[in-house]
Amino acid sequence: MNILASWKWLGELVDLNGLTPDAVAARVSLSGPGIEKLIPLGSTFDKIVVGQITSIEPHPQADRLRICVVNIGESSVRIVCGGSNVEVDQLVPVALIGAQVRWHGEGDLIELQPIEIRGIASEGMICAANEIGLGEAFPHGEKEILDLQQALPAQRWLIGQPLAGALGIADEVIMDAEVTTNRPDAMGMEGFAREVAAILDRPLTLPTVSEITPGDESLEVFVQGEREGKPLCSRFMLAKIDGVTVGPSPWWMKQRLIAAGIKPINSIVDIGNYVMLEMSQPMHAYDANKIDGAFVVAPTKTGTFEALNKQYYELQPGMLAVHDEKGPVAVAGVIGGMRTSVQDTTTAVIFEAATFEEVSIRRTSRALDVMTDASKLFEKGLSSQSPERALSRAVELCLTLAGGTVVSTVSDIQAKPYEPTTFSIAEADVQGMIGVEIDGDEMKSILERLGFTVTRKEGVLTAVTPWWRDHDIEDGRDLVEEIARVYGYANMKPVFPAGMTPTASDPSFAFEHRLRSLAKGFGLTELMGYSFVSREQLERVKIDPGSCIRLQNPLSQDAEYMRSSLLPSLLQAVVDNQERAPELRLFELSRVYQLTAPLPSLPEENDEMVIGILRKEDAWLDTKGIAEALLRELGISTGSWERWTDDPLYHPGRSLRYLLNGEVLFTVGELHPQIADAWGIERRLGLLQASSATLQKHAAHSKSYMALPLFPGVDRDLAIDLPEAVEIAHVQNVIMHGLKEDWLRSAEWLDTYRGQGLDEGKKSLTFHLVFRATDRTLASEEVDACMATLREVLIKEVQATFRG
Repeated sequence: MNILASWKWLGELVDLNGLTPDAVAARVSLSGPGIEKLIPLGSTFDKIVVGQITSIEPHPQADRLRICVVNIGESSVRIVCGGSNVEVDQLVPVALIGAQVRWHGEGDLIELQPIEIRGIASEGMICAANEIGLGEAFPHGEKEILDLQQALPAQRWLIGQPLAGALGIADEVIMDAEVTTNRPDAMGMEGFAREVAAILDRPLTLPTVSEITPGDESLEVFVQGEREGKPLCSRFMLAKIDGVTVGPSPWWMKQRLIAAGIKPINSIVDIGNYVMLEMSQPMHAYDANKIDGAFVVAPTKTGTFEALNKQYYELQPGMLAVHDEKGPVAVAGVIGGMRTSVQDTTTAVIFEAATFEEVSIRRTSRALDVMTDASKLFEKGLSSQSPERALSRAVELCLTLAGGTVVSTVSDIQAKPYEPTTFSIAEADVQGMIGVEIDGDEMKSILERLGFTVTRKEGVLTAVTPWWRDHDIEDGRDLVEEIARVYGYANMKPVFPAGMTPTASDPSFAFEHRLRSLAKGFGLTELMGYSFVSREQLERVKIDPGSCIRLQNPLSQDAEYMRSSLLPSLLQAVVDNQERAPELRLFELSRVYQLTAPLPSLPEENDEMVIGILRKEDAWLDTKGIAEALLRELGISTGSWERWTDDPLYHPGRSLRYLLNGEVLFTVGELHPQIADAWGIERRLGLLQASSATLQKHAAHSKSYMALPLFPGVDRDLAIDLPEAVEIAHVQNVIMHGLKEDWLRSAEWLDTYRGQGLDEGKKSLTFHLVFRATDRTLASEEVDACMATLREVLIKEVQATFRG
């Protein structure tokens, strides 16, 4: 799971003096979360400055446009503007020539160029919030430009200053970091900061959170439900605040939420999201005046539930929910309900902080097909100690930003008292497992920087696990991993283990590599498709979904079945790419899964090869040529081609199979026009299908030496007129077996002619023949006799005629 971490925010928690984002990213990635990208936020606003409108005149050629003169500090610019709310003395964002903006907030970024609008030169653009990426922070009406004084009245604005500096983000960098799924604590800024501080060995300063001063009102809470002996809700905490004023959040909070990919809503909702972003503890807020009776956290019965996303869901028995006397008010750990949602008119709120059983949350989230930031954290397992500090932080922010008074006691229901885990490991075992001599004091220091309480006695480390790691530290060996990664794998010298010998590779792997190399040598581009396909994709290639393995809980309908053929993936790739090139030459060699027995029997897994060539004409002949090249390279020569008309996937007149000892090695043909229309494929698509195992079975795995001919060959061309129905392969076979002497070395088909000079229902084939003897040079008379014999055989076998 990736997080977007703010460099400036990180600097408030960890001493980063003297360090750059690049240096921190490089070091942290070696020992902790992998920082995949650094995004300079200020560069988004290059050449966008704060301006003040000094005069406004109507546009002489357009009623809805006005000509604004805007002071940008050292000079003024004239801008044609269609904003409905522009006024003299207004402070506005001005994009100068060369700035990147999104026109009307839609489409891709464009670079501003000098332009004339209805005959008047415009030297820039007065921007709306959504045109410069601030639409979520400052919602506005259509054609309304961003009034900076109204949006941020407490801000100190300087005319002409860069907008990024005015907004306080000129030096902001967003770190796109991948956090491993076992570390939900590091998916919040405080946990991420703990990791960075430990790896860099820098001081960590987390914000002090004020304790909640409780009121007198009591909130009744009942918690029920278990799964395999574990409580479905290990801790549930509530606090009520009355007299709040709901409104927009301050810019600093909006900016941090937006930078992390979270849309600001209002001050109360934003507080919950901010605490989750800060502490990796999801929060929820209820409108207290809409709650009837006690809170009951328990598995629900069936019923319809309207969620915060304004969608209705059918709850299933056993799904954990938070109820009041009227019914569910939230699907626990997944999403809240509309009935008790916080609105602008809300005057009293109840904040909830809780921890739920991870498997229960995961099953509910998948069953409802609702995945929220909260559910992603809960399903990874959070400590029951996390809600206490998070609730205090939410209450503290609420009192500061929305006012009000805490009127309730803090309701705190715990399944059992918290007991931290303790593990021990010998220092010698640590060194043995890592393979590096690390001093015991350094081991102790590393663990303490990570938050463990460590004692060292007689060569043994005993560590008490910090509460934020109680779900992923399970024994002493985990302590070894923590020491090793912070010490740095890059600091460990590689040593080849003594006595190791390479093992023999699997022959099937070597053969697959051989096939891939040949396909790439033929100019084909390799695909790597997803192993799952949709019902629609299967049906469009005439595969019965009932014959395939269906996932019980697919991530989406597009990945509902395990593929039993590579064709759906290939055809989808053709559809996605046919507009990008006049011709496509693609192949894939991957595993397919056949349902050979009723589940839960394991499927049969086979490696299949598929090739697709998309072009205007004769694409299938190219695939046949590739099949023949593969046969030659694999040393297979004793099989034969036959016409294939029984597959609804292929064009009935343009498909063949290559058989050897009754086994099909290749199926080659053109995609049936009806299938092509169903997929939206606009040109002819040649296909080749083969089983890797079958090819491997018949392929020659070593090459034999053949001496060069001692005597020259004699070349002759042979033109034959014959009925249209006679196949080329049959004629070739007759030619190759038509002589008693073993002189004919090859009969290569060159051309097929139809048209003027031929009777209807006739065609003319031209073959190039090579004759050669092994003991002498053939005389011309001998070759002429062979040609005469072949003509007689062809007249008899295929009703051939000859001209001239």
